[in-house]
Amino acid sequence: MKIIKIKLIDSVNDKFHVTLTLIDTKDTNFHSIDGFLPCLPFQLETSFKEWKEAYYELEDVGKVATRLSPKSVVNYSSAEQKEQVKITLNQWLDSGESSWQPIRDELIAVLSSLQSSGEEIRLFLDIQNPNLRRIPWQEWSLFESRFPQTEIAIRVKGRGSSKGVRKLSKVRIIVIIGKSDGINTKSDLEVIQKLKEKGAEVKYLHQPTRETLSNALREEPGYHILVFAGHSCSKEDGSIGWIDLNDEDRLSIEEFKNSLKFAIDKGLQLAIFNSCDGLGLANQLANLGLSRIIVMREPVPDIVAVKFLEYFFEEFANNKSLFESVQIAKGRLEHFEKLYPGAMWLPTLCIQETALSHSLRWEQFIHPNIWEKFKLLLKLANMGCLQITVAGILLGLLVINVVKNQFISTPDISSPPEISQNISQGGKLLISSKTTPAKEMGIQEFDSEKFARAIAQFRQSLQTHKNDPETLIYLNNAIAEQKSNTNIGEKIEIAVSVPIGQESDIAQEILRGVAQAQTEFNCGLDKISLAITNIESTLNCSGSLNGKFLKITIADDEYLPKTAEKIAEALVENEKIIAVVGHSSSDMTLQAGDIYNKAQLVVISPTSTSISLKNFGKFVFRVAPSDGLAAQALLNYLNKQNWAEQKIAVAYIPGNNYSESLAQEFEKLLPEKFVYKCNILAGTFSASDCVESAQNQGAEIMLLIPATDRTLGNAIGIINNAKGLKLLGGDSVYNPRVLKDAGQQADRANLTLAIPWHRYPNSEFSQTAKKFWNAEVSWRTATSYDATQTIIKALDEMRGNYSRKQLQRILSSRDFYLEGVTGKIRFGELGDRQFLDKDKSVLVQVKPSVKSGKYEFVILEQ
Repeated sequence: MKIIKIKLIDSVNDKFHVTLTLIDTKDTNFHSIDGFLPCLPFQLETSFKEWKEAYYELEDVGKVATRLSPKSVVNYSSAEQKEQVKITLNQWLDSGESSWQPIRDELIAVLSSLQSSGEEIRLFLDIQNPNLRRIPWQEWSLFESRFPQTEIAIRVKGRGSSKGVRKLSKVRIIVIIGKSDGINTKSDLEVIQKLKEKGAEVKYLHQPTRETLSNALREEPGYHILVFAGHSCSKEDGSIGWIDLNDEDRLSIEEFKNSLKFAIDKGLQLAIFNSCDGLGLANQLANLGLSRIIVMREPVPDIVAVKFLEYFFEEFANNKSLFESVQIAKGRLEHFEKLYPGAMWLPTLCIQETALSHSLRWEQFIHPNIWEKFKLLLKLANMGCLQITVAGILLGLLVINVVKNQFISTPDISSPPEISQNISQGGKLLISSKTTPAKEMGIQEFDSEKFARAIAQFRQSLQTHKNDPETLIYLNNAIAEQKSNTNIGEKIEIAVSVPIGQESDIAQEILRGVAQAQTEFNCGLDKISLAITNIESTLNCSGSLNGKFLKITIADDEYLPKTAEKIAEALVENEKIIAVVGHSSSDMTLQAGDIYNKAQLVVISPTSTSISLKNFGKFVFRVAPSDGLAAQALLNYLNKQNWAEQKIAVAYIPGNNYSESLAQEFEKLLPEKFVYKCNILAGTFSASDCVESAQNQGAEIMLLIPATDRTLGNAIGIINNAKGLKLLGGDSVYNPRVLKDAGQQADRANLTLAIPWHRYPNSEFSQTAKKFWNAEVSWRTATSYDATQTIIKALDEMRGNYSRKQLQRILSSRDFYLEGVTGKIRFGELGDRQFLDKDKSVLVQVKPSVKSGKYEFVILEQ
């Protein structure tokens, strides 16, 4: 099995930079080749637009997602329009342009070799340009005539690696029928119901409410396949999609991402959106970690959608691969072409690159039925002695084979990804939410060690997204590499580990602090700001500490303990890395901390607060105050309000180090006042039930301690159902989502949070950071900035004698301190920060802004 990858990137010379490679091949005779494809011809754009108008003009379906009625398509489409698209497409791809022809010739050679060997042909298009993604590449005569078995998939970018398939006794399918005015969704359901004959178990939801959908996606033991039928649509650039769940609710993937993440983590392998215009849905699902999605790239006639689903499952349920099943199903739609020209273009397989090397088949979802085969062999045992021996041998072989198949050939879905995909200094895209063509080009140039070009591209990208910390770190890294390569400067390397895969917003808050400290060290904020504003200006950075430049490795621990361990192991093995900023959560820091301690690599966590980290080890430091100090700050507030005698409930996550730590520390201070505990991670969690149960026990105050994005949503549900409860919270509640989704209710409930730092109006750091990032910064940015500055101060005191052990000795020295943004920073011998009273936790409340009226976190003066 070989996969052909064609990558096209918008080029500065109005052409497309093209790279042709083979993925997962041992063919050492093949090397990647590069070239340029001429810019998209005006004639092709025009002909494709005219074909699309056949779908869009009458009912304006480009704005309102709907499956088209047959009448619409018959009246407003023609074979001539479709044929013109094919003609102009082939004129473009067969142009004979000198910089493109070698790639075309090599592609033919590779396809010919694969076809003669009988191997399945998979072609993978890595394209970000939205116009190119919608073009019917399968109509290129190269594929249509010479290699018709080639199925083309579109790359979608996501986090982590492909999840291993979870085997169950049946193939689990969840079918969601959304708003379906004018659509015969019964036919979709009939197709799925037939799959029960193939060992499927079907969960059916008809126009569910948001809550019903969320609960269904969280059901055990999870699902293998999700099918949606109904109305949907996407933004023109394919970045975001929506589904019409029922007559009232139109949802983007973002609005039920936590439940989808849960289903993906439980083993969801494939989503099929048998609805209109789904490229945006595919992109969003990939961002959540789903590796394979089938969508309709344009509005689709009802009968075509149903028949594609039928044809696809006829092949897939008979154990053909995903690629082959899609290719055959699309081919069988040809009888619709006379009535609906372009019908075969519509179904589109979208897939993450990490999933390409793992062929997906129906049989992978189901455990072999050991008992049925065992009973069959027992019947054989009723024969003579010789036959019994043979049967016994067969039985032994069967059991060995099944056990091997169950525990060896099928990966554990909780296995950590190939960790190199989670680590980058500039050659990989880790944060996909702020992608620009310039950023992608910069990453490619960085990976090719063309650092001057990378610098130019990153500067251009930051013009669009100035507050993108990943790009800023990559820009600084490219500068450091360029200076090092020209012997003008020397690199000092550190790393930062953040939970991009699960908590992208929090990860970026932390990265902003690290990036700001790095920028000040390498160039200065003013110089970088000018370089971003005026990309034609010369950027000349001089570094610090006599020509040193800070280079930072970004690692994504995905908020997964196993991944955090692998990240720690990888960073320890890189001897150039002298220190690590991270991890973000107490659980991840504790999980990886033993590895750092054993290898004697300093790690400074800017945000871990669990009491379990107290005196954890000589090489594990932290900047944020512990949960004990946060609990004391909240108690002081209750005493000031004369509320300390009131009964208290807590909404938390049992077993989570941070959540449990703050709950226990607060309970120690008021042991007789805790009357109720609510598990906000429970599968049966209900915000209203949690509040009602707490009040039934006499609680007047509730402490909220979520720890993840999903549990924050549950905490927000409690805020919106507070019904007179006064609310307290830990630093994890400090999140823009609280202001957006529950600002008014939080204000009414006097929601008060204990956090490590908050921006004072006259704070120099607050003003500088706001000006530089063009936005307010959070406490996580301040503490990560302090963590990075702490390392820089220790490096300064090392006087050029850089070593991991020496760094630890300086940090733990009684004489070491830093006047940081969050106060005076100094550490004990075992890594705990030694706090002065004025540097401990601060309290904030949710209040409406005097200027804008919008809700914001306001510091509570004490």
